[in-house]
Amino acid sequence: MKSILEEAIRKKCGVSVFEETCIDDATDAAKVRSVFGAVPCEAHLHYTGGTKIMAAHARMAFREAGGKDEQASYLDERRGLLRFDHGHVIDLAKERLALTLFDVLELHGIEPKKKRQKFSSDKILADAKKIRDNVLKSPQLAGHLFRIHRENQKKRRSLKTAKQQPVSMKDLGLDLSVCQVPENDWNREQYEEWCDFLGGGWLEIWCGSLVQDIAHERKVLVGLHCERAGGRQFEIDVAFVRDFRFYVMSCTTSTKVDMCKSKLFEVAMRARQMGGDLARSCLVCLLHGSDSSGVSKVDQLRNDVADIWDAPNTPRVFALDDLKEWAGIDGPKSTRSLEEWLDS
Repeated sequence: MKSILEEAIRKKCGVSVFEETCIDDATDAAKVRSVFGAVPCEAHLHYTGGTKIMAAHARMAFREAGGKDEQASYLDERRGLLRFDHGHVIDLAKERLALTLFDVLELHGIEPKKKRQKFSSDKILADAKKIRDNVLKSPQLAGHLFRIHRENQKKRRSLKTAKQQPVSMKDLGLDLSVCQVPENDWNREQYEEWCDFLGGGWLEIWCGSLVQDIAHERKVLVGLHCERAGGRQFEIDVAFVRDFRFYVMSCTTSTKVDMCKSKLFEVAMRARQMGGDLARSCLVCLLHGSDSSGVSKVDQLRNDVADIWDAPNTPRVFALDDLKEWAGIDGPKSTRSLEEWLDS
């Protein structure tokens, strides 16, 4: 059975002959040396990944087998440099890399299924920004929007029942492209899409548009459904590739620490599954204020994830105050914190 890597290389480069060797224990120096000692001296060794023992002993065995310094390289991930052992350096930011989001997903055995949103992008973005302005000034509005036509917080009413009691947008202080939810002529799909949009999809769309504007990335995907090799399905809110890095954002309108913490750990885990240990992840939420002890809820969440997350890149938390800065609510507009994450 062909490996995921072999299949991806075959599609990308047209290589049909591919030999794989498995090291059953990457912490066993002797086993590592025995495998890499047999690598042809004309081959190229890239030793960024793997355990430290694997990288060190693979490099030594490669040299002993005749491999030259110019044939060995590693990634200086923080600086975005591909370094060769004889001193040559390639600045990846200046290279026209053809890496796409779908390439990254394929390499990790993940199949994209479909995007959630099907609206007109200009119209829905305008609506998202109107909701944003109102919610950032009055965060409790987000809860009201989520509960529209929902029973017990989660179960959505049927379209027939909802049409008997449509919810006016103007009554909620919103001047959107629709007057009420649902409109009289909507089908079930339109109704469900708008409920999802009002319930939090607006935040995903706005964040996706911000990333596009800042990073000049065209292929920013919002509300993407994916399936892992074992058949397990999941959804990511915002994802994109910038240069050689994979980014994923999780967006929630919750103001509860436990819910935000759950979302934060989920996005960190998904980022590693989808883009490896060097993937960037963040949570965008409406968290604000302090707990009964006077401790900032946002600081509490950031400290928790910093203490126990062992990835090379700790997931970031952007809360209500950050979002207000991004939108220019209560002060000058500034996306510096988001830009720093994108450049990290």
